[in-house]
Amino acid sequence: MPDDLLSIGALARAAGLPVTALRFYDTAGVLRPAHVDPVTGYRWYTPAQVRTARLVASLRQAGMPVADLAEVLAAPGRAHAVLARHRRRLEEDLVAARAHLDAAGSLLPEPARSTVVTADLLAAVGAVRHAVGAHPAWPGLAGVLLHLAGARLRLVGCDGSRLAVATVPVRQPSGPPVRVVAPLALLDAIPPTTAPDAGPVVLGAGALEVLGVAGEPLDAPYPDEERLVLPSGSPGVTVASGELVETAARADDVVVVRLDGGRVALAPPGARDMLGFSRNFLLDAVRAARAEHVALAIDERSALRVSPADRPHDLGLVMPIRLRR
Repeated sequence: MPDDLLSIGALARAAGLPVTALRFYDTAGVLRPAHVDPVTGYRWYTPAQVRTARLVASLRQAGMPVADLAEVLAAPGRAHAVLARHRRRLEEDLVAARAHLDAAGSLLPEPARSTVVTADLLAAVGAVRHAVGAHPAWPGLAGVLLHLAGARLRLVGCDGSRLAVATVPVRQPSGPPVRVVAPLALLDAIPPTTAPDAGPVVLGAGALEVLGVAGEPLDAPYPDEERLVLPSGSPGVTVASGELVETAARADDVVVVRLDGGRVALAPPGARDMLGFSRNFLLDAVRAARAEHVALAIDERSALRVSPADRPHDLGLVMPIRLRR
């Protein structure tokens, strides 16, 4: 055996081909080794075969079938004709693929569209942004859910411990109901002073435009807010927002909320109390309601609901804190 032969591994590295491909091309009769060890079956190649192996690699990367590749190597005089034939085939395949993609695109649903009043939308963003936060199991919670269905756009912020919902009426809605998670930075980029009085909202798979500011939706799931907002388990009590804020500002960090006799009482946890609520979360929900009066209720999970008295579709939901086992 000549001393200058290359092992199959050395040829693979020189040509940019895997060893398994060289074994296949040997079996297919495309690139035979110069020598095969009769005992071990190991393949050896000449230095001149490096160029051939590189040619094989280039043609295969171009998608040339093995039969055409073998023809190029067996009849160099016809090589350019084989290459031209393969190029025409690729061009024809590309034209056909574009036609199929265009046809598929026409079958996809159009993004949902509507028009909103700028002041309404900015107020809704302000009402939910305090509840937006990071959660390791739900990366989508770092954004605001925009849920467009019919004549109403629902904005949702949630961090796992609280949830805020604000609704905005829309004009001229079109398209199917859609849920898109908007990055908070995109919503913050809406200029409050220079934006028009009303503008478009476009939501869809990979489509996000709010009042002329366009971007990419967050590619992350978001909890079903409609399932999170359970019916209230108590009749609820309406109270003046200013009075409640003043009372909560003087309370402990964790408070017990009692809704007795049509009144709201905030008390420090007692020996028998099992659940309490974050005072700061309660204050955030009351302030975000932007209402003179708010309605407080306890739902079936013992979560505290805070809603503007005149807008029951908007709400803040504060999950309870377990005080003791």
